[in-house]
Amino acid sequence: MASGELATGTIAEAALVELSEGQPGPASVTLLQQLGRQCTRSARTNFPPPEGHSGWSDDAVDHLLADMFAREERDHPGQGHRFLLNCYLRATDGPSLERLLLATIENFLKDQAKGTARGQLRRRLQTLFEGGERFQPVDGDRWMLASGPVRIWQGDLDALERAAFGVRGVEITRWNHAGMTPRVTRDALLTVAEAILESAQGAVRLEDLARVLQERFRLLREPSFVSFEDQLDQPDGVDVVDVNVRARELYTLLSPQERRLVLLLGRRGRWKEALGTGQARAGVIGDALIEQLRLATVDDADHDRVVLALVELCGGLDDPD
Repeated sequence: MASGELATGTIAEAALVELSEGQPGPASVTLLQQLGRQCTRSARTNFPPPEGHSGWSDDAVDHLLADMFAREERDHPGQGHRFLLNCYLRATDGPSLERLLLATIENFLKDQAKGTARGQLRRRLQTLFEGGERFQPVDGDRWMLASGPVRIWQGDLDALERAAFGVRGVEITRWNHAGMTPRVTRDALLTVAEAILESAQGAVRLEDLARVLQERFRLLREPSFVSFEDQLDQPDGVDVVDVNVRARELYTLLSPQERRLVLLLGRRGRWKEALGTGQARAGVIGDALIEQLRLATVDDADHDRVVLALVELCGGLDDPD
């Protein structure tokens, strides 16, 4: 029987065998295609299809998967299938491999949505900077204060974020995705951008400015993944239910090993003992888990509370409802 004709569970088991040999094969590709269709057509998500596609057709899903391999190859030459191997190393069986791959696909879509949103913000900033006299372009894709020193900034983004968050009393309550930028929004963006560049004392890439401003104002966030039914169940004015829902969603994606590890993420020396594996494998699993939690909560205003709720689940419940 061809891999494409296998039941989903059997495909996952066949994919595990392929990945144990270090390379994805037909079963791995078939599994990715099925999970890609499941993720993109779920009622929980509303990600836009790739450019050139009007909906999430099979071709659009293949386009998405090709982008995933291409990004991994770009970041790690010769290892375009690295995300598959990372999921394999953390999986304990076929169902856990499916859950890990679903989370990986969803996180990739979130990254794409974030990148698209930042592109919109970047273009808007370009227009605003060109329309004023306070900002001056340098080397095409960098901007500095017109009154500042002419040098290229090469510092830490954390320092720019601190400068952005240090501007008090400036917020954006209205954001339009097309058309003219409202005056209050324009003034807020320019005020904080000026503070960022003043802190940098040099020319900063427009991409970095957009990244910092996006975080500062929580602009253009990705779609929420809480179902409509979950939202209806929440009491008015109380968000603790939403926090717990998101924590439980994360919990269901974790293997029993990873749930134990959640309690020890800050104590790398104990990973090997907690997982019952060698040190190298424990490091791979732990680092991948940290990245998964970061991606799942990076743009969440309640990320600290979600992670704390997850820790409580991992430490207090073996099999939460």
